[in-house]
Amino acid sequence: MSILTVRDLTKIYEGKVAHKALDNINFSIDKGEFVGIMGPSGSGKTTLLNLIATIDQPTSGEIFINGKNPHSMNRKNTALFRRQELGFVFQHFNLLDTLTVEENIVLPLTLDGESVSEMSNKLKEVVKKLGIEEIGMKRTYEISGGQMQRTAIARAIIHGPSLVLADEPTGNLDSKASKDVMNTFSTINSDEKATTLMVTHDPVAASYCHRVIFIKDGQLYNEIYCGENRQAFFQKIIDMLSLLGGDSHDLSTIRL
Repeated sequence: MSILTVRDLTKIYEGKVAHKALDNINFSIDKGEFVGIMGPSGSGKTTLLNLIATIDQPTSGEIFINGKNPHSMNRKNTALFRRQELGFVFQHFNLLDTLTVEENIVLPLTLDGESVSEMSNKLKEVVKKLGIEEIGMKRTYEISGGQMQRTAIARAIIHGPSLVLADEPTGNLDSKASKDVMNTFSTINSDEKATTLMVTHDPVAASYCHRVIFIKDGQLYNEIYCGENRQAFFQKIIDMLSLLGGDSHDLSTIRL
């Protein structure tokens, strides 16, 4: 079953010179898939993510999430849809430093007015899954980048969204923390069947996906599947990035 279907999606930014950021994009993601999106800077990756996240409106084409098109709803319903159906993980964590780790995580439930006992149960479950039980009462400035990102993932999945959208989730992390965070994504994807779409420029992070879609100049360029061997998949990602142009050749010696 498709959780996300993107059909003939085009986005044109008007200006003195109109810029076609996305040109007739088609793809779908099934329930439980973990899909990466890669491409050079300015290729349209972030535009695509913003359209799926309902942050931006398509010029033409349609997006269906769980069979519904959030862009055809009124503003209030779109906002509700975004809150209930989507989970977000960002490069800069987007946590509120006035709140504790636990308060940050339950924020989506607070907004939906869930009962305290229900929140408490879900919180217990999610912090255990993500290995962050110890830091629940800390503020965000008292924890490491990797712990911040795991807190953000907990917040993104606590309400059981249909689709988790991650934008460069390892962009601000060192390699050890990146590995921890990607292992976390991998685990929640396999254990929870959390359908995940991740924009990344990091081939190591991308190698955790089931498949990677490559975009160039606003168009679908190619897609590759993981298969059995992650090291071989990583090498295929590197090769594809060097075809796309970019400074990826210096990464090809990394071992996973």
